[in-house]
Amino acid sequence: MRFNRPSVTAASVTVLAAMIGSTSGQSSIPDNQVPNVGGGVYNVNDPTLANYTFKYLPPFTTDYGGYYTWASNNNTVAIKNVTAVVAPLGLKQLGSGDKANTKYAFFTVSEGNPKQISVTNTSPKRGWREVDCKSHSKSRRWLETCGSRKFKKILHVIFENEVYGWTMNDSNYVSLAAGDYFGIENQDWYNINATTIYDLLDAKGLDYATYAEWYTPVATARGPNDCNNALYLGPLDNTNPRWNNPVYRRVDVPALLFSTYTSNYTRCSKIYNATAQFASDVKSHNLPAYSFYVPDMLHNGHDPESDSDYNHQPTTAGIWFNAFLDMYLPDLTAQGTLVVASWDEATWQNDDDAVPNNNNSIATLLFGYGITPNTTDDTYITHYGTLRGSITNFGLGSLGRNDTNATNGDLSLLIN
Repeated sequence: MRFNRPSVTAASVTVLAAMIGSTSGQSSIPDNQVPNVGGGVYNVNDPTLANYTFKYLPPFTTDYGGYYTWASNNNTVAIKNVTAVVAPLGLKQLGSGDKANTKYAFFTVSEGNPKQISVTNTSPKRGWREVDCKSHSKSRRWLETCGSRKFKKILHVIFENEVYGWTMNDSNYVSLAAGDYFGIENQDWYNINATTIYDLLDAKGLDYATYAEWYTPVATARGPNDCNNALYLGPLDNTNPRWNNPVYRRVDVPALLFSTYTSNYTRCSKIYNATAQFASDVKSHNLPAYSFYVPDMLHNGHDPESDSDYNHQPTTAGIWFNAFLDMYLPDLTAQGTLVVASWDEATWQNDDDAVPNNNNSIATLLFGYGITPNTTDDTYITHYGTLRGSITNFGLGSLGRNDTNATNGDLSLLIN
């Protein structure tokens, strides 16, 4: 997912504020239903945004015939993700003219006909007691209740923007969690009203967590560990004056992109600062069944070396990941954890990923429980297939989206 490219083109669809009426978007969000104000979302008349130009940039421009819908609120704005941290507010877009100091209408994205999750036939508490998931008798009921259970835990580590060849020759987050991209065409403030794998995990009684580098929970009226929806946290990476990015960004944390997640305080309390929590959970064997580890912008291979040598962006990430595996893989393997390291998309040397090269072919590396080292598999699989693998393994049911399409592959089938 691109961010702060040295060359940023203007958005193809921008409607001036004067054209906004009371029926903005496909529907309007009442003021009292706008979440997250204060966490990267502002009142349109907030004095700290006095010098910001209001733009109306819908989350998608294609007419999906009601399959995807969106709603907006004219009195609330968010700052576009393609920004850099500078004074005085700390948020200013790169470039000049219509690309500088811009605030955008707040919106939510939904499905026209919301999908209902399909859970297994046996309730979690009763099912897990009555069916011994350690049994080797793989009856239909066992599979419905336990899943394939090829691994006890799954840990996702997501890297950024490298083609398969770059990754293997060097010594889309929403889809992974919900099985769809919901028509979104930009990298703005995602606030998606849809079911996710977390709904399936809750229905099954399985725990989950997200460990994000530089993330800090925020204290609200709901509690001390609420979701922090600020766009940026932590310092700048300072690898190159043309980049100078924050090392953390909200858009890389799958859970934060869904209002169905952030509206639930219990779920919010399961997003942690990776530095403060991850090592402790691994060493104490408290890592949950399903988790994401979100590296920062230097560790995930997104930002280049100081000389802007794009061919070696994976090198920094590779050094970090080797150290990560040295520290944690033995414990993770002993706990029955499958570690899935994957990339969000491909790109090319000129950094123009509007039409990714190599058919957007990316690498996915598997480590840990059930994995035979130094082997390869050319089976076709997509990010939807990665989601399907987790659902299959834990016997979660389905989200009714691309996780049900067998042509996308199934990660669990690649595991011994």
